[in-house]
Amino acid sequence: GRTEMMSAVDYLLDRSSAVLLVFAAAAALSHVLRLSPAKRIAIGLIAIAAAVLIPISTRSAFDWIVSALERPSAPGLLLLALFAISAVTGRRFDGGSEFRFGTAMLVLAGVLLYPGAVGFLNYDPYALGYSGYVLPLALVLLLAYALFRRYFFIVAALNVGIIGFLLEAGRSLNLWDYVIDPLAWLLAIGAWITIAIAAVIRKPKPASSVVA
Repeated sequence: GRTEMMSAVDYLLDRSSAVLLVFAAAAALSHVLRLSPAKRIAIGLIAIAAAVLIPISTRSAFDWIVSALERPSAPGLLLLALFAISAVTGRRFDGGSEFRFGTAMLVLAGVLLYPGAVGFLNYDPYALGYSGYVLPLALVLLLAYALFRRYFFIVAALNVGIIGFLLEAGRSLNLWDYVIDPLAWLLAIGAWITIAIAAVIRKPKPASSVVA
């Protein structure tokens, strides 16, 4: 019935971050060895199987990873999928304007959310996800801009997150948890560190003056 189907969906979503993270990390490491995409996929799958089979105390390594990571938000799941695709194919997404805008918004949202949520600020912005109009209005403006720029992946991810919140599809009743998660924030920060480093490396050096 519906309960069994929702339980299966919950089971898969709870483990999706761990699966994609282990897979992407292993595939990215194999990319350093210049292996073919098919071999990178195989190594990624082997890494997942190894994490499931390797015991650490009373649980498998995979279960420890699952417990350390929260269920991904819809944008977070999309970002993890992009990292996994990049690890397999070698394709870089950080040059695209949609990728840069989406990850920049994740970085900004995390900076606004997490310091207060863990007690570094007197005000907890996490409460905005339970009620009020501030967060919904911000998401509407973000969606409008994404539609204007034709950032359809961002629009789709945000809509999935918002619909999931409205249908109470997850365990959380907070809107924040459907549009951002800690792992997505850290991956977005890492993406922008990579973008910044690449910009510095590619920055043309000023031509040295020649004294006659």
